[in-house]
Amino acid sequence: MRILLAEDELIERKAMVKFLQENFQDMEVVGEAANGRMAVEMAVEKQPDIMFVDIQMPGLNGLEAIEKIQAHNPAIRFILVSAYDSFAYAKEAMRFGIKDYILKPGRKEEIVKTLLRVAKEIKAEREHHAREDALLKEQLLMKMMQQPIAQDAVRLQKQCFPAMKSAAFFVIKATSSITEVEQELSDLLACETILLEQQHAWIMGAISDKLLEKSLLLRAAKQLQEAMPGLFIGISEPCTSLQKMPDAYQEAYAACMQLEGTDGRHYGFYQAEQKAIPNQRLVEQITSHIEAGNATEAVLFFKKNNKVLSDGEREDLYIQVKQLLTKYDTPLPKGSFTTLKTEEAWQRFIHLCCVQMGEYLGSRQTIMRVKAYVQEHFRDPLTLEEVAGVVQLSPNYLSNLFKQEVGETFIDYVTHVRLEKAKELLKDNAYTLKEISFMIGYKDPNYFSRVFKKHCDLSPTQYQRQICK
Repeated sequence: MRILLAEDELIERKAMVKFLQENFQDMEVVGEAANGRMAVEMAVEKQPDIMFVDIQMPGLNGLEAIEKIQAHNPAIRFILVSAYDSFAYAKEAMRFGIKDYILKPGRKEEIVKTLLRVAKEIKAEREHHAREDALLKEQLLMKMMQQPIAQDAVRLQKQCFPAMKSAAFFVIKATSSITEVEQELSDLLACETILLEQQHAWIMGAISDKLLEKSLLLRAAKQLQEAMPGLFIGISEPCTSLQKMPDAYQEAYAACMQLEGTDGRHYGFYQAEQKAIPNQRLVEQITSHIEAGNATEAVLFFKKNNKVLSDGEREDLYIQVKQLLTKYDTPLPKGSFTTLKTEEAWQRFIHLCCVQMGEYLGSRQTIMRVKAYVQEHFRDPLTLEEVAGVVQLSPNYLSNLFKQEVGETFIDYVTHVRLEKAKELLKDNAYTLKEISFMIGYKDPNYFSRVFKKHCDLSPTQYQRQICK
């Protein structure tokens, strides 16, 4: 954590610097300001995480300096320091969202407790934003795999990667997780990567603000294969248009399947002139297209390879697709294997299966958006109607969808999120029950206590005593 001190008394300032250096090894004092104007200038230059600000300073006072600083960087957390226990100052500080107030001369225990609490809150906020950011990027990657590119994919790309100039896909067949080497690949490619695990493979999107080169993509795949022997890594050609990303995904996927069916090569691009793919591999590829909800690709791939499939292999395809839809609790189109007598019937069947999977994937993304919204707004008086409006569904449909996908009602989920946050605040032992109640979205402390006891079998006070022994 980076700390900036704004204090006009030299002795007080140096004493605080010494205290922080001796007691907080993970915190760095990045600057000292002797007045309010210097505090504003240094806040812009040093970009601290936390600022100790004396209220009474020459020129701009502490509150005036904070108002100007927040206009540039609202993320900075402030701890007010004053020799005067004035309610007027405290009330004014609340206008800027400041809750932390230390009276001079500050007791060491009070400073430590306040600083640790603020640092913990900053860390929790960063983790929350990181989770939210990762969720949005995973949504973007899934949309980049589906044809045609949806309008909200364009919006997500501009939100997550506004400077994107090129991108590429890696499709990786692995027997274990590859998350440990993702950062190394990201560093080698000098761009951001998004990793997503699917049933058949790991999907990695590389998104750059520069033009990616094929040679660089090959080096990255080679390094990954050397770090984890046994992988099959299909790579797409770099592309500069979001609209071409679904084709790039199919290209990388085809390359991966091609590599797995050959002897020798373990990474590379798709090679058009290749000996015939084993028929079982064809069945797996059609199933994979269906799982991704890619109707156009699945039907075209089936038309291209239908003549080489035997009746037994078509039956195997039907069984695999049936198992796939059952796994995702998605109904199979009407009819049985015996009704699929013509190529047109098969094409209709495959198209309908893709539509079913597309609806499932869309529902899953909706639920992810709802969860992210609840995590961000649980302090507000959330209603099902409000959240349904955000995801553009009717409240009744969202209620049924949420219960089906999550296994609990929307209200129960909101309650669960709020109570988990309440437990964290109770562990901190820094707020009253009334304050905690308001901080997690309950306006009535008594109602909060009843809900807590109902779900946790202990009152908030009993829970706090138990964990703080």
